[in-house]
Formats: sequence, structure tokens, C-alpha cells
Amino acid sequence: MESNLTSSFLKIGDTVALYAEGTVCGFISTLGLVDDRCVVQPDAGDLQKPPKKFRDCLFRICPSHRYSAQTQYWNALKSSNSVRDLKKLQLAADTEKRQNEEESRKQTGTIIKYGDTIVQLLHIKSNKYLTVNKRLPAFLEKNAMRVSLDNSGTEGSWFQIEPYYKLRAKGERVVVGDKVVLMPYSGGQPLHVSELELPDHPGSKEVNSHLQTSWKIVLFMSCREATNEVLKSGDIVRLFHAEQEKFLTCDNYRKKSVVFLRATGRVSATAATSSNALWEIEVVQQDPCRGGIGQWSSLFRFKHLATGQYLAAEVDNDQTFDATRQKLRGPPGTPVFALVPIPHGYDISSIFELDPTTITRNEEAVPWGSYVRLQHICTSTWVHSTNIKLDPDDDNVRFKIGCALTKEDREAFQIVHVSPDEVRDLDFANDAAQHFDMTVSKWEKIGVMNVHANDRKQVIMLLTDIVYFLACQENNGTDPFDIQIIKPNRERQKLIREQNILKQLFRILRVLKPRLEQERSSVNSANTSGTRSDYYFHQYQSSAITNNDSSMLPQQQDADVRYSTTFYQIKTICRLCYRTLKHCQQDYRKNQETIAKEFSFMQSQIGYDILAEDTITALLHNNKKLLEKHITEKEIDTFVKLLREKRDCKFLEYLSDLCVSSNQAIARTQEMICKSVLEKNSDILIRTKLETKGCVEDMILDDNMSPPMGFSSQNILREVILTWDGKSESIEFMAGVVRDQPAHPRREEFRNILEYYR
Repeated sequence: MESNLTSSFLKIGDTVALYAEGTVCGFISTLGLVDDRCVVQPDAGDLQKPPKKFRDCLFRICPSHRYSAQTQYWNALKSSNSVRDLKKLQLAADTEKRQNEEESRKQTGTIIKYGDTIVQLLHIKSNKYLTVNKRLPAFLEKNAMRVSLDNSGTEGSWFQIEPYYKLRAKGERVVVGDKVVLMPYSGGQPLHVSELELPDHPGSKEVNSHLQTSWKIVLFMSCREATNEVLKSGDIVRLFHAEQEKFLTCDNYRKKSVVFLRATGRVSATAATSSNALWEIEVVQQDPCRGGIGQWSSLFRFKHLATGQYLAAEVDNDQTFDATRQKLRGPPGTPVFALVPIPHGYDISSIFELDPTTITRNEEAVPWGSYVRLQHICTSTWVHSTNIKLDPDDDNVRFKIGCALTKEDREAFQIVHVSPDEVRDLDFANDAAQHFDMTVSKWEKIGVMNVHANDRKQVIMLLTDIVYFLACQENNGTDPFDIQIIKPNRERQKLIREQNILKQLFRILRVLKPRLEQERSSVNSANTSGTRSDYYFHQYQSSAITNNDSSMLPQQQDADVRYSTTFYQIKTICRLCYRTLKHCQQDYRKNQETIAKEFSFMQSQIGYDILAEDTITALLHNNKKLLEKHITEKEIDTFVKLLREKRDCKFLEYLSDLCVSSNQAIARTQEMICKSVLEKNSDILIRTKLETKGCVEDMILDDNMSPPMGFSSQNILREVILTWDGKSESIEFMAGVVRDQPAHPRREEFRNILEYYR
């Protein structure tokens, strides 16, 4: 048992928050899992009233890790080293990682001393290290060094803790609650909070490495308390009603957040994995910033992870009859209650107590997997299930959950612990949805052309991360459009839908659609007038020549580059949206049905070269029901029209995909395609004929040999001729040009024709 004397000292393995005190006061935190910048938000909370997203402020103190082998491997990846050398370096890097993990376990509980102990700060929520990059300036204060979160950490993640006041000296043990200075080991500028706000996040002050700032160490959980297998502050759990085989869930219903018991269609009810059934445990303490182990005598709050709302109870005036409710309500006229979400946890109605179903002692910790009954403290009522449907007309999934005076043994919940990886997946999806919502709202308000290019760049990076997320791959710089998913991760696909990312993707596509239409109209006008397809560049060039003013060239060129960059970003965003939609629907019928609701909108974007056609055909190819519902002669004619305009073989592939669904031929679609192509548009096909090229002499026979029966003295040579748009060429000649003559003026035309013919 740890003594009270040593428990006041800061140790390796402790989980802490860092509170800046000075001109700017507040906890150092992050902007979610989609942004690696670190900030202080003074208005978010203080020591007496911590921020609502306190998980964003928590760091675990770790010993310093070695990075020499990992640095060599990272540098080798950027150069052209041999595969054999890379494997050796990767093996050394993996060994170094294991040694770091082992060293962390060994040093857990070691008391930290001022100026002597080198530590790293691991951000709990993102699993990234607070890192100073001395090679890059801060985003706002250019004379400061940049501070951000790094996936693996570097030597810039090493910090020494120094006393802020002279009453502490180097070599003394660090006391919890001390005011300290965090000094990067490799640089002479301490961790600092700027007075400058981030322009894209009002109220967020930049954290960098520059001037001295006083940081108060606030202990959230000691290394002794951070043990597995028992319930504690910050744990993420599901509450599974054992008798009803349903999970306690919070979700939107008729544009309002409601709490209910959710049934599942899975064979095993415990296999259900809805992200809206995740709850964060808060053990009520006298110090609002302090966490701890949950004991049977503790009071608890349950915070819904996806929305940040707290579980509470209020009087329920619903008169719908329910046998369980009638049985448990107590004397006639006694009010009954229903569980509801509330926005903050400072309301006493958010406090619950856990009642064990076995014999325990009050001071014992609550183990994971325990079966408990929930008592609402404010009303002295017990949580119970009902058979009251949220929607009486059409709902066999969601059932109201209430509270009544009488305790019933069967109304027990199992506390199902959720792995940190699953929680991190939800955090990423939730933060991504919020970022999209904020960004698109801004675009809708001021126009996408009026925002800074960095806004669009951030959306491109986030969409790229989502593609990697769905593919379960690390972002190694590979082109996201080259990623192929063989076995989709259903849980991550489900997260994208449940956290409303699908909805945000279509919001992005809608707000960008006018720019795509304007560009296509401009290109069509340029093509109609016989000019170059690069319409804006042509305008700039013609204007400069006409005015004969060379001084205008750089200005106009800069404007042209800005426009082309903007449109390139817009088009890339749209293509990434559709690629994400394609990955989300792969082998997942529920997502297919959700995306299919926007079929008419997606159809309106066919031909913009943003992969709308690719997504539509992928959506319908493995869902016969959707294919038969949505594909008519109009859709077939649209593809054929694009095929005529662009002569791109991918449209033939799309038509081919529409002929089959789930390995079954769709006769109706095949018939429509044949009629459209063979009867109405046969001229888009390449005609093939066999022509005589000439003759060659027969083989020379030995004097003792006679020619075979019917074998002429000459052989006729024939060649395959392709005819299209009034042109004819030998397929052999075209193949030779494509293969051997890169400078031939018609090489690209021949390559496209051969691809189209294939």
C-alpha cells in the first residue's frame, strides 16, 4: 500500500493535466484527433470547473524513449535504399520500440526529480507525444519553435521539469500541484502559451516553445490507480441489459437526443458494436479535476462519448401502459421517471450509484464485467426496462428506459469495457464529423472561393486520412486513389455512418457543385469556340498579347495559378468524397441503402470527372435490389452519351458492371444496354475487319518430302484493321507505335483507341 507521503510526489506513469497560470490561464489541450496543434482555451474551463472535453487535456508521464534506430529507418524510407537494408533497419526500429515499452514498465512508479529526470508526455486520447520541432517556426509567433503532437515521438519529445519558484531546487522531488517550467531537453526555450489566437479556432491560444510559462501539475490519476480490470475514471464502457439483451444507447430521434435500450439484429446480442452505446465513466470526487478507481461506495456519472451529454432522469408523463412500470412504480400516484441526456454534469440529477448483484464490500473496486443495478441518487429510483416503443408505429428496435421506486433484481446491467483502439476510432470519426460540419458551414456562409487555401488543404488531408482509416493502413504518403480494400472493416464503415460523416460528405459535394458546373460551362464554351480547353490560361495569354503590356503578365499569371490551384483543390476534395463513399458501401448493405438515398444527386454529377460514376456502379454492382430500382433507360443513355463525348473506356467498364449484380446477370439491364449501344449508338463502337496484306513464299521442302495435302505454294497474310470516326489503321501498326515510338505524333491517340478497343 502506497503511503500518503510518497503519494504526493509526481511519478512515472501518472496521468496529469497541465494548467497554465499567467496572462493566459487554462489547460493545455488539443483540437481533436484531426489536428495535431496544441492550444490553451481559457473559456473552456478552469481548476474549479474543468473543460467538458477534459479527456483532451490528459497526458501520461512516460520515461524518455530511444529513437536512434527509428530515426535511421525513417530517413532510409525517404531515400532509395535496398529492400534488404530497409528490412534490417525496420527490424532494429521494432526492437527499439519493444525496449522502450519494457523500459516504461520498469520505471513506472519512479519519483520524478527537478532537472534530473527526462520525461515524455503521452496524450491519452490520441496516443501521440507532445513534441517540440526546433526546425519549424510556430504557426503564429514566428520567433518561437513549433509544438505539436507526434505519432511516435522524437528527441524533441524529451522534457525536463524545472521549478518555477526558487523554493524548489534541482534534484528535489516534484510535488503534485507544484508550479513548474517544462524545458525541452534539446532546446533552450520552455513550453509557452501565446496570447495570439488561432484564426481558424477563435478562443484557442497557440502553445509553442518560446518564453517561460508557469504550468501547474494537476493529478488526474496516479500510476497505482491506472490498473486494468477495474472500473475507474475515464474508462469507456457499454451498459448491457442482461435480461432484455439490449444496450443503453443515446441517439437522435426526430431531431432530438434521446436515451433508450436498443435491440440488435445480430445473432449474439453482445456482439453489437454501435458507437452510440459508448459511455465514459466519471467517478465523483471532491476535486473536480481528480479521477480515481470506482468503488462500490462511489458515486458515478455516465457521459455519452459521442455527444458529450450526461445520463440523467426526469419525470415522465407518458401514459402508455407498461406492465413492468406499473409493477415498480410504487403507491398509486407516485411519479415515474425516464432516462434523458442533459448537456452538463454539474446537475445533481446526473449522479448514479452502482448496486452489486453479489456480496461485496463498499471499499472494493468495481471489476470490469460486473452486473449492477443503477440507482438514481436525486430521485432515489432504480433504472428499469420497459416495452414502450419510441415510435409505436414503426419501431421494434428502440425502447424507452425508465426509473421507478421499487428495485427489481432482473433489472441489471453488465459493465462491458471497451478497448482503447475502438474508443480512438470513435474519437477520430467524431472529431472528423465536427471538423467537416464547422468547415462546410463556413463555406456555405462566405463561399468556398473566399476561404484560405489552407482550409481546403486541411479538408483534403482529412479525407485522405479517412480513406486510410477505412483501409486500416498507416498514412505512408501513397496516393489515396491507388488504395484497394480487399476485406473492408465493417466497424469503421459503421462509424462513418453513425457519426454522420456520410451526411457531411454530401454537404461538401453540394456546396462545391456550383463551382464544378461553372468550370464545366467555361470549358465547354472554350471547346465550342475552338480554343484550348485550358480556358483561363488562354484568356490570360490572349489578353496579354492584345494589350501588349508585359507588366501584366506576372499579375495575370499569379491570378491564373491561384485559380487553377483552387479548382484543383475543389476537384480533389470531390474525388476524395466519392472515393470515401465507395469504400464505405463495400460489402455493407446498410451503408449502401443510406448512400442510395442520394442517388439522384450523385447521378447529376456524372461526367464531372470526380468519380461519381465509379461510386454509382460500385454501389449498384453488388446490390441487385438497388440496381433494379435505380437503373432505367435514362441512366444508360447518360453513360452512353458520356462514352460518345469522351471516348473513355471506363464508361464501357461501368456499363459492363451494371450488367451483373452479385454474380447474377441482370437481363433487363443487359437488354437496355444492347438497345442503346447497338441500335441507337452503334457508331461509337470500333469496327473490326480482316484484310489481305500480301503473300509469302511457302516453306522450303526437302527433296525427299512432299507438300501436305491442299497446301498452296504461297501463304496469304492478313491483318486486323480497326475503323473509327472515318479513320482506319492496322492494330499491329498502332501497337508498334505505342510500344516503340514515344515521339510519334499519334501515339496517345493510338493508345486510347487500343484501350477503348480492349
